Amino acid sequence: MKSLKRALTGVVVAAGVAAGTLVGAAPAQAAVPNLQMTGGVYCQFGAPGTPWNQAWSMTRFMRVTARDGEFRNVTLQEINGATKFKSQLKKNESLTIKTVWFGCFPSSIAGYAISDYAENLTDNAGFWWNVRRVDNPLDRFGTGSSASSALTGGGTDVAGVPAIPGR
Repeated sequence: MKSLKRALTGVVVAAGVAAGTLVGAAPAQAAVPNLQMTGGVYCQFGAPGTPWNQAWSMTRFMRVTARDGEFRNVTLQEINGATKFKSQLKKNESLTIKTVWFGCFPSSIAGYAISDYAENLTDNAGFWWNVRRVDNPLDRFGTGSSASSALTGGGTDVAGVPAIPGR
C-alpha cells in the first residue's frame, strides 16, 4: 500500500510540474521564425514628363523576408535566372531579385528561398505571371486593343505594388 501511495504521489507531482511548466511558458513563447516569399509581375505607366524610355515598363520581382527571427546562409534563387545570397538575414530584412524593362509583354518569374534553418517551407517558393500583353493606354493612333488590357496573375499580393486590373 505504501508503494502505491508513493507511485500515485509521484504521478500527481509530475503532472503538476508539467502543467505548471506549460502554463508558465505559454506567455513567454515567441512566434516561430519563418522565411516568407512574395513577388509580382506588373506594368507601370509613367507620369507626364517622364523620359520616353521610362514611360512604360514591365517589372518582375521576388522577395524573401525573415519573419520573427534571424536566418543564416539565405539563398534567393530565380529559376533559370539570378541568385542572391546573404550570410545573415536579420528579422524583417529582405533579399530581392528585380528586373525592369521597357514595354509590357507577357512575363513571369519563379523561384525559391532556402537557408540553414529548418522552418515552414510552404511559403518558400513562388510563381507570378501576367498572361496577356497590355497595350499602351496612351496609344493615340488606335493600334492597341482594349480587349488585351486585362491581366491575370498568381502569387501573393504585395503592399505598394499596383493592383492587377480585373482581379
